[in-house]
Amino acid sequence: MTTSARTDLPPPLRGTEPGSFTHRTIAERWPRIVGRVIDENEFPPSVNARLQALREDLPEGTIRPLTDDEAPDAALWAEWVALHQGEEWLEAPWFFGETYFYRRLLEATGYFQVGPTRHQDPFTYQKEAGLAASADGIEALAEGRAAARRQDEDARSVLPRLFRAALWGNQADLSMWAADEDGPDHRGTDRAEEHVLVNDSTAVLDALLALEPPARVDLWADNAGFELVSDLALVDGLLATETVGHVVVHLKGHPTFVSDALLDDVHWTLDRLAAAHNDAVRALAERLRVALGDGRLRLRDSWIWTSPLRARELPVHTRAELARADLLISKGDANYRRLLGDRQWDFSTPFAEALAPLPVPVLALRTLKAEVAAGLSASQIQRLDETDPGWSVNGRWGLIQYASAVADARRPTTTP
Repeated sequence: MTTSARTDLPPPLRGTEPGSFTHRTIAERWPRIVGRVIDENEFPPSVNARLQALREDLPEGTIRPLTDDEAPDAALWAEWVALHQGEEWLEAPWFFGETYFYRRLLEATGYFQVGPTRHQDPFTYQKEAGLAASADGIEALAEGRAAARRQDEDARSVLPRLFRAALWGNQADLSMWAADEDGPDHRGTDRAEEHVLVNDSTAVLDALLALEPPARVDLWADNAGFELVSDLALVDGLLATETVGHVVVHLKGHPTFVSDALLDDVHWTLDRLAAAHNDAVRALAERLRVALGDGRLRLRDSWIWTSPLRARELPVHTRAELARADLLISKGDANYRRLLGDRQWDFSTPFAEALAPLPVPVLALRTLKAEVAAGLSASQIQRLDETDPGWSVNGRWGLIQYASAVADARRPTTTP
């Protein structure tokens, strides 16, 4: 596989099929999210009026240019919107539409504009409530790290557990289930093993532990709250190996997808962990803060990760930066969709074939919450269709998938 543009890619997901998860997201979930933002913030009446107008525009309104010209990514969004201007929400490619929806929400709240709501995260209530609700899980995770350190367990014992913890941490998705709603939770249950459809942990461990130290691991973060803590525990475990020299965590440049993690969310979370009553939780926070201080843990945010660019469209400078890593860990559903172009792949397509060609090996940790997947067997698909018809979107099933780097994959493709 090369980086030349392919002509055989399947079409992107859109919301035009009634009854599909994509259609329900646009017609039902997005309006509910806007309603929660109104209810959970004390915005001025003018902001609430703009939010209500956005809510009423769904799903039959049309894509229009953004109006917050002060935003640092305004010129880029003008280019991206121009490709779909005039299309209805349901007609536009879903990945574009979803990133655009959250960008429209920030336009409505005045996030980039001078005024009292500038840089106010409209999802703060959900993020704080989600972290508070996961206190028991955080303690169990931190105590597991403490026990592994006391017993001097090797990486082949520790990292597969941390991969699974980070995988199921992805069930804590506030864009799917609000903090006061019961979503799926496989932590500490037999389902944590039984519901992993693909588990390439051995392959990625073989590759990771064979690297010449000090290796660099990059992590595309997903949600704040418990998932972020599970990701930080994985970072802690990676840094404890002899192979990994430092970890770079890539975060969103502005609020999006309700609970996606920002730089401020990482620091706020570490503050909360450092103030916990549990010794193991405080110790985890201290190790991570020390790693931040000495450069072994690095945090970076970028407009790339809030953009509608799919992985085949990443610019040259982003590809060059990824090429400096020895392993990329992609967390969560939206990042997985970005990797696969949010396209209608046959679920039995090999993962490495559906994956965008990248200059770095990829480990994807993802619970299925969208009708995009690859790497499954025909028998798995048949069994899932028969026993759990909503398997591809209900967050109960997980993937730990690995693919090696593609040679000469620094250049972006031109495939739209």
